[in-house]
Amino acid sequence: MPNASPRPWRMFLPLTVVVLLALIWSGYWYVASGIARQNVAAERARMAEKGFTLRCSQESWGGYPFHFEFTCSSPILTYTGEAEFRSTNLLLVALAYAPWQVAALIDGPSVASIQGFAPTEIKHQRALAAVTFDKAWKPSFSADLPSVSVANLGQAEKLMLFTRPSAADGTELALQGIHVTYVPEGKPPVSIDDASLLGKLQKDQTFGLDKFELRQGQLRYWGSGTLSVDQQHRISGQIDTETNDIGALLAIAGPQLGLSESKLTNLHTILGLLGNGAKAAIIAKDGALYLGPFQIAELKPLY
Repeated sequence: MPNASPRPWRMFLPLTVVVLLALIWSGYWYVASGIARQNVAAERARMAEKGFTLRCSQESWGGYPFHFEFTCSSPILTYTGEAEFRSTNLLLVALAYAPWQVAALIDGPSVASIQGFAPTEIKHQRALAAVTFDKAWKPSFSADLPSVSVANLGQAEKLMLFTRPSAADGTELALQGIHVTYVPEGKPPVSIDDASLLGKLQKDQTFGLDKFELRQGQLRYWGSGTLSVDQQHRISGQIDTETNDIGALLAIAGPQLGLSESKLTNLHTILGLLGNGAKAAIIAKDGALYLGPFQIAELKPLY
């Protein structure tokens, strides 16, 4: 019996499936893109009610087929007319198959302005920030700022920030700086090879400092404690600190704190009795900063 004639449609079945999937995906992308635009517009309106407004010289949407992209040229973020942040370009990107993850790319330089202060230019390479929402729509945030410098303040090879919700309805925070140089006015610059901080911001607005560590060459300085802001908006709390070289630490910290030679000598003598390494509490209380029993500086209100 002769073979049945071949069925030509089978040759086109894979192509038909691909075209059908492409049409379904395209439909999803256009619908989801519209929803994304509505959500961004609603969020901008909600933030405007709180005093935050975002203006762009030009706005556009794109990203088909795998992203949702919002481009804002010359973005200006303003808070109630009292503070303003300008940059060169802002790009928001979300994966079409994971829209709960949003990345923001910011091209520098940027300029920050606060009412009553001169505008501050922040030079940096393309900065990357990302927000990821969990099942309860609580956000985790990360930011990576490379080659950043601020005139009359300092510079860093890289600054990194990470936050996430904690189990106790607070916010866990991690901060790291690589090759940071601080340039205070009228004082010698301070260079840090690596600086890191881990802590939790609690619901009562206290900050639990799990650990901070500063490293410069062989010198290490680390500690932990709790900080808050008092009714006069000054830092208050205590951090228990430790170092592996008290002499090298005081040589750096003394000029920054404006310590007199006599006070610096007394500190070195007393702390030196504990050995090359030493433990001491830094206490902020009633507008004064103490290193152990010694008052080393006055604290001004933060705002």
